[in-house]
Amino acid sequence: MSANTITTMLRIVILTSLTIRGLHIQAAEPVSKVPSPADHLGRPVGTDFRLADWGEVSEYYTKLDAASDRVVVENIGQTTEGRDFLLAIISSKENLSQVETLRKYARQIAHPDRCTPAELQTALTNGKVIVFITLSMHSDETASTEMGMQLAYQLATSEEETWKKIRHETVVVIVPSLNPDGVDHVVRWYRQNQGTPFEGTDLPRLYQYYTGHDNNRDWFALTQIETRLLTEQLYKRWHPQVLWDVHQYSGQKERLFVPPYRDPLNPNLDPGIVVGINLLGTRATADLLREDIKGVAQGVGYDHWWNGGNRSVPCRHNMMGILTEAASVNIASPVFLPQDRLSDPLKRKGYQASNQFISPWEGGWWRLSDIIRYELAFGTSLLSSLSRERDYWLTNARDAAQRSIDLVPSASPVAWIIPADEPDRGSVERFVDVLLSSGVEVDRCETEMTADGRTYPAGSLLIRRAQAFGNYAKDLLEVQVFPNDVKPYDVTGWSLPYLFGVRCVEVAVEFEGKTLPVSDVAQATASFLGDARLRESSPGTLSLADHNAWKELIGSLKAGESRSIFTDDQRTGLVMSSQIPPSAVVDSKSLLTLSEVPRIGVYSPWSGSMDEGWLRWMLDSTQIPFLLLHNEAIKAGHLRDVVDVIIMPDLSDRTLKDGRSLGSAPERLTGGLENFGIEALEEFALDGGTLIACQNSANWLREELDLPIKDVTQGDPDFLCSGSIVRAETGSTLLTNGMPRITTLFFSSSKAWQIDLKATDNSHVGEITTHLSYAPRNVLVSGAIQHPETIEGAGAWVELNYGKGQIHLFGFRPHYRGWTQETFHLLYRPLLMSRPVKEMEAAAQSLVPSKSS
Repeated sequence: MSANTITTMLRIVILTSLTIRGLHIQAAEPVSKVPSPADHLGRPVGTDFRLADWGEVSEYYTKLDAASDRVVVENIGQTTEGRDFLLAIISSKENLSQVETLRKYARQIAHPDRCTPAELQTALTNGKVIVFITLSMHSDETASTEMGMQLAYQLATSEEETWKKIRHETVVVIVPSLNPDGVDHVVRWYRQNQGTPFEGTDLPRLYQYYTGHDNNRDWFALTQIETRLLTEQLYKRWHPQVLWDVHQYSGQKERLFVPPYRDPLNPNLDPGIVVGINLLGTRATADLLREDIKGVAQGVGYDHWWNGGNRSVPCRHNMMGILTEAASVNIASPVFLPQDRLSDPLKRKGYQASNQFISPWEGGWWRLSDIIRYELAFGTSLLSSLSRERDYWLTNARDAAQRSIDLVPSASPVAWIIPADEPDRGSVERFVDVLLSSGVEVDRCETEMTADGRTYPAGSLLIRRAQAFGNYAKDLLEVQVFPNDVKPYDVTGWSLPYLFGVRCVEVAVEFEGKTLPVSDVAQATASFLGDARLRESSPGTLSLADHNAWKELIGSLKAGESRSIFTDDQRTGLVMSSQIPPSAVVDSKSLLTLSEVPRIGVYSPWSGSMDEGWLRWMLDSTQIPFLLLHNEAIKAGHLRDVVDVIIMPDLSDRTLKDGRSLGSAPERLTGGLENFGIEALEEFALDGGTLIACQNSANWLREELDLPIKDVTQGDPDFLCSGSIVRAETGSTLLTNGMPRITTLFFSSSKAWQIDLKATDNSHVGEITTHLSYAPRNVLVSGAIQHPETIEGAGAWVELNYGKGQIHLFGFRPHYRGWTQETFHLLYRPLLMSRPVKEMEAAAQSLVPSKSS
């Protein structure tokens, strides 16, 4: 019997057994005029080897809305690729008829300082618990997309007392998918390869256009359309008390993770919110055990420290952010796991019960329907707990907000000030947009502001700590000090002022001055001069200390207008102008002329690189044109005929050299750059191209081309810095001209360079320039680092003359997750200025008389 025959028979057995089980479940549901997901799909949810695409999912919710007066579906916007982004609001008919009033009550509970005591009491008495359920953010975690359809149907139709009470006491807002684009991409790829050796393999692209899996790292930076759509609903429109974020993970440990989370506990989380999360998670564990659901773990894996995730940002807004993680299958194909292949969630040698893992799963087949069964059971427990104790959960949310408003006398800081004389208006605008979009209250100083003995100009911005979302503001604006005895789950430091390069002054004790609240970015930054003084004194001149100026520079060059880049004076730094003002301080060492945007290529592997996606986002957000270069385009050689600059995002050695292995994808998508690609990149640099590589790609290039540089982090096995903000010092070079002496960058398993001219006999290597070095002392700004001395003083950005061209090695990612506004321009500089700098240097060198003359 052939292998294909065995596979076919296995499919028939699995499909038959699951269909019988699914029909049994369906038969137990109440008869209703409302179509069930099985009616709509023609099969039970969770059927092996079957997935619903976004058209089928969105159509079902539309049918549900049309058939039930307990469901309202809203289209709140378009996704990155133009699909509808939906909300399904489910409650009793009576609640939905007064949903605007219920939203008003939720807003008053979230902001008790914005209403009278009588209004607040009415909100607590008549309000309902509002629950957001966010599904399939990671679109290859496929179970929740169909689970949500089943949950919506049960909420809308069941006449059991449990569900009637849930409808009466709660308003449930289901987000059918946080990434509808990805749902279609994953389903299409899975269907295309079903029944082939490539069934369940990874896509050759990111399922979310820019971020892929990193779309769950965007919830404070707000770079993506989908992130902003949900953020608007949470903090401006609905103000829910609970958000349940439904995920899967790839692993062989627990079948389902539920809160409590593990330590460390972030000090900016309200204790009542943390207790509430723990209560709901523990109650769910008990309820699931009653349903004979095994393999549930608590307090492992996921910590309560970091900011930026879909469940962690709401926690800082006095909402209970609840994460569940179910063990995955192979997209929609079942997997078989004997018990001896299972790993202990607590990382012990044996797979055994414990206080955090009470009833281990015995192993065997694990299917999409199992994940859905676990998630539905958790959802039933969660909604039941909330509906039984409505008063408690509403009061808990009110109390958390009130504690944030009623600062204790010893609390510090009491506020933060952004001075109006900040030179980088573009970064200030983005900074304020993040705060306002997330519901943080920002005031503008109508007069001079005095704080802690210092005076700040009128027009400066003030963020008060004493506000309902003050915990969130504090967590974004302060420096993080991560406990040194705990291993981090994710990043450890994310201080927004340092990421964005904005001066944000802590007010420790008191402040004095007249202020007014602002409602939008334009109103907030109306008095920020940025480079306005420069424009006044020298029309057409822009300071490149302002990120907005880089966008204008790109626009000018694309329009065919040349720009001069020069040093104006010590106060302004690097500026650009269509003509050099008479007052400018210009010499042959500081003047550059830019006349066009170089032809830029971005290397893109066939494996969906998140860092490549973030790089594309940064270039697109500045409207810098570029060409994607896959393996075939690189290996074809003659790259100087196509591009002037090539950027290599952070990629592993294996991805770069070998790519996807044979058998992991269709053959056309396998392989990496291999030797032909390496030779083509070297030829590109030798012929005068500019090659820019970030982090691991830089390290790979360093090794492949035998460059006289080493990564000092490889020499210290105890060095660790998995995600923190560090200080760096700029060199006195033409490419760093006009930069401040100290800058901050994000270090996440990054590299640190040490030049060793004796380490190579590569004759193509010319002059080596260090443009940026890690600070020689006190390198850590925010987060955690072990053995900081390993990188102190080492190079962070190094340039090598290579033949006629240049190679730039960034030990870090200047575009990291779209967070690091402060270091974006470190990429703009070599992108736009490397060739003009070299041409200028060559021209200056030709004017130096020889010794013989």
